[in-house]
Amino acid sequence: MTHRTFKDQQGRIWDVWQVHPSAAERRFSQRRVFDEDRTASSERRTGEDRRGGHRDSRAPVAAEFAYGWLCFETVGEKRRLAPVPEGWDRADDGTIEQWCCVAKPAVRRKTGEVRGIQPKTAQ
Repeated sequence: MTHRTFKDQQGRIWDVWQVHPSAAERRFSQRRVFDEDRTASSERRTGEDRRGGHRDSRAPVAAEFAYGWLCFETVGEKRRLAPVPEGWDRADDGTIEQWCCVAKPAVRRKTGEVRGIQPKTAQ
């Protein structure tokens, strides 16, 4: 994986790397049943059917990011740019900074927060 750093005009150091959608998918819940927790009625799947019906547990990638994106990250800020500009890894720092300026801010979620589900507030 290609990784770059650059310093913007305000003196901030940014890390830049390309993200591929398959690496971006992640599971939101632990479904595995460990042997010590298994009961006699627990289902034990084997072969091809062991993953059946669980495809929806992965985070969908927005259509604009389906073919990957550049991730720009500095202290306290993360941005995404899609589609990935051809030859980005050979571009000069000025061009990389321009792309960073037009990249969309990435919303950071609190630990345990899932997209589309509002966390419960204390009452």
